[in-house]
Amino acid sequence: MASLVLGGGTHSGFLGDVVVQLLSIPLLILALWAAFSDEPARKEKGRIALALCGGLTLVVVLQVLPFPFDTWSGGARLFSEGAETPFTLPSSWNPLSIAPQATWAAAVSLLVPLAIFCSVLQLDLTQRMVLCWGVFGFGVVSLALGFIQVAAGTESSLRFFEITNPTEAVGFFANRNHFAALLNVTLVLSALWLNATMESSLKSGGSRTRSILWLAAAGTLVVAVLAGLMMARSRAGVFIAAGVLAGVAAMMILHRLSEHTSEEPRHTWRGRRFSLAVAMFAALFAVHFGLAGFLTRFESNMADDARIPLTKTTLETALKGLPFGTGLGSFVPVYATVEKSADATAGFANRAHNDLAEILLETGIIGAALLVAFLGWFGRKVMTAWGRSPRDDDPRQAALARAATLIVALLLAHSLVDYPLRTTALSVTFAFFSALLVSPLSVPRVELPKSPSGGGRVRQRHTEAPVGGAWSPGVPWPESWQNRTTGT
Repeated sequence: MASLVLGGGTHSGFLGDVVVQLLSIPLLILALWAAFSDEPARKEKGRIALALCGGLTLVVVLQVLPFPFDTWSGGARLFSEGAETPFTLPSSWNPLSIAPQATWAAAVSLLVPLAIFCSVLQLDLTQRMVLCWGVFGFGVVSLALGFIQVAAGTESSLRFFEITNPTEAVGFFANRNHFAALLNVTLVLSALWLNATMESSLKSGGSRTRSILWLAAAGTLVVAVLAGLMMARSRAGVFIAAGVLAGVAAMMILHRLSEHTSEEPRHTWRGRRFSLAVAMFAALFAVHFGLAGFLTRFESNMADDARIPLTKTTLETALKGLPFGTGLGSFVPVYATVEKSADATAGFANRAHNDLAEILLETGIIGAALLVAFLGWFGRKVMTAWGRSPRDDDPRQAALARAATLIVALLLAHSLVDYPLRTTALSVTFAFFSALLVSPLSVPRVELPKSPSGGGRVRQRHTEAPVGGAWSPGVPWPESWQNRTTGT
């Protein structure tokens, strides 16, 4: 939560980022300590975290250790035409990174998402759900803050960054595009909530007042998120939202098919009609509320967008910097050296606005290999999450895994036209939902003792109690629980 609240800045050096980085150190130590645990499940997750930390540490060490440029000529070739640069050292041995201090700073910024990823591996499904709804709650608060910011105007004191978008909703961020990325995450989670409340309402026959109220609240939130996207006026955010809605619809349909029984066709059709009504109203409300302001983003020629020359020049420079790139965190000084005078329209280029191009520039073939490996792993997780899940799996895990794939995919897509993962808040969000794709820590199946009422042994259950919690394997369940489960 500290990362989400304090990590909305678009460049390094903010006090909030430093605070979060300090908080992440003990969390990362605790997550890695599990590798030395006596519990096999925790040890396995801890070793995964330890291997990941070791790999990232190796990448940083390779970039800051000195090598002879004659052999390891990476970023040095960019300045081989006699240009004077602040990076050249008098020694014949130099590090692969042409900006070692920036590389160390970038490495420190990785501590926060790394700590989140490694620690989430140690959580069971119930604990993950709690944190998931915590992220969802933060998204709702950010949406409300965005509405207030627009209502208060450009002089609103609720804009927390000096350099920001003064006329659009930005929430806790400095950039409207990053706020839109968070809203898309919230859109997926609100659809997950809508699906859960709809399932509860249908099972109760739609007669409970509480179920109807929660269902109305979930539908209203979906509408509000789409309106918030229009207020943010992020072109990428709105286009990605269209894909998110398609993915959400597929997720809900697949959930209905997996939960379908012969007794549910009437309720299923009722749920589909409600979903369709929510979608239609959301689209009409969003169009009426914010379409006029959003369309003003297209008044200028999109071919003149600064992202195009930024990406083109970055890719050209990345090819010259092969095989090992210019070093993590070196984009700003490198681009300032190679920027073309005809493209210097935005003044100061703080990012490439295309993370693929920036990764290739800063890390070369190492970053490309890591990126391909991650995409291969993510592709396998997508196939697993969207395939037909076993009947004995917890339906919450299947729904959460599918939602996580959508969120990771939308953040990756947004990274092709912006830099959301360069902010602490969204990098932590990305790490959290990536960790949800790894199977949660679980307690083995246990056989409950005989019921005192004479009903024989209760059937085996898969407990969701946290490891080391109040009820662990081998400990008798409360008598009231035994009586309640007799005959089920």
